[in-house]
Amino acid sequence: MGNNMKNSRMIIIGLLLISMLITPVYAADWSMFKKDPSHSGYTDDAVNPPLILKWTKDIGFETDSSPVVVNDVLYIGTTFGIHALDIRSGKELWTYHTNGFVKSVPTVSNDVVYFGADDRKFYAVNAKDGTLLWINDKAMDGYVASAAVANNMVYAMPKDGSFYAFDIRNREIIWSTLIGKVAESSPAVGEGIIAFGTDGGDIVALDASTGKEKWRYDSGVIEIKSSPVIADGTLFVGSNDGSVYAITIDKGTLKWKYSTSDNVESSPSVKNGVVYFGSTDSNFFALDALTGKVIWKIPNFGPVLSGPAISNDIVYFGTRNNFIYALDTNTGKMLWKNSTGQNDKDYITSPAISGNMLFAATHSGLLYAYSSGNMATSTPTPAIEETIASPTITQTASPTVATVKPSQTKGSPGFEFPVSILLILAVFGMYRKKK
Repeated sequence: MGNNMKNSRMIIIGLLLISMLITPVYAADWSMFKKDPSHSGYTDDAVNPPLILKWTKDIGFETDSSPVVVNDVLYIGTTFGIHALDIRSGKELWTYHTNGFVKSVPTVSNDVVYFGADDRKFYAVNAKDGTLLWINDKAMDGYVASAAVANNMVYAMPKDGSFYAFDIRNREIIWSTLIGKVAESSPAVGEGIIAFGTDGGDIVALDASTGKEKWRYDSGVIEIKSSPVIADGTLFVGSNDGSVYAITIDKGTLKWKYSTSDNVESSPSVKNGVVYFGSTDSNFFALDALTGKVIWKIPNFGPVLSGPAISNDIVYFGTRNNFIYALDTNTGKMLWKNSTGQNDKDYITSPAISGNMLFAATHSGLLYAYSSGNMATSTPTPAIEETIASPTITQTASPTVATVKPSQTKGSPGFEFPVSILLILAVFGMYRKKK
């Protein structure tokens, strides 16, 4: 009887260990601008300060694009085209050359990279090896706004005042709409609408299924470069009158408006009823999403142009004076900062998070990959830490297309997997002691 009980315990322990080994925790993808179609800018993946610089790379071309990460591969647009890099090493896997600047942020879905370029073309390329799948060349002007994928459609908006929805299954145009105004604001998709700002100061919402205009809010400003975020029945977007607007999704009416003292080109992010954004007045803000009241405001960062990325209780963003900052989302306390260079264009676009890593790109073409300096938890490190970007910058080889076979899993094991191994060893230790 005693031996049977021991054998049963051994079998149970063995099954638990096998389960832990074959079921690692996977890193979430950051597959488009601000992570998802609604532009939440938020992930549950934990990246906690102080951060360690894992690698940095000069990709050899300037960029206005932001990194996205899918299946352990980073994708970004440049003046050359699209680049794909291994997130573990920064090694370039492939490039695809376009005849115009890819200022937009690529979107990756079902092993396809979608993006528009200044050459007036919208592209779909194979995410694994960079081979061309299809092109649409109907636009009369180039693309600055980033595409979004949702509802089996890829939404694309060139600067000619038109808007297209392509079927990702057969690349056919499902609908097209004439907006009538130039838009550089990247569209957000959620709660039945697709919404964006225009260079004429309008905030426009289209029906995501049909492309028909649902409502249009005239902010009265010259232009809106900020991209909206959709959350809990409300659209939030910055504008060049220095304000952030909160607009109801159902009717397009003003809920509240909060004014800063300079342009808000930063695209807001939302987490748990709080709106986070920066202004070119050098302040960073956290507002109550329901009322627009200030929860906290932190000054003197330098002009904030990048959209924030939120990891658990930490918000990351870049400034025009070439720094990345990490703040506590609850208090605004600075937890970490890092210089991204000394030259005029060494300030970052919007950062991305996947697993326990933070990725950022400067307009000059430098890529940075940071990882958590300690074990991932939900509690931020209280002290301010600064990372010195000391590793050697690797130079990009000649821009040729190379074939890559990245993992086809839906995600990649994060640092929780080594923790599982440690737990396994601990269980074995306790069992041996009991014996």
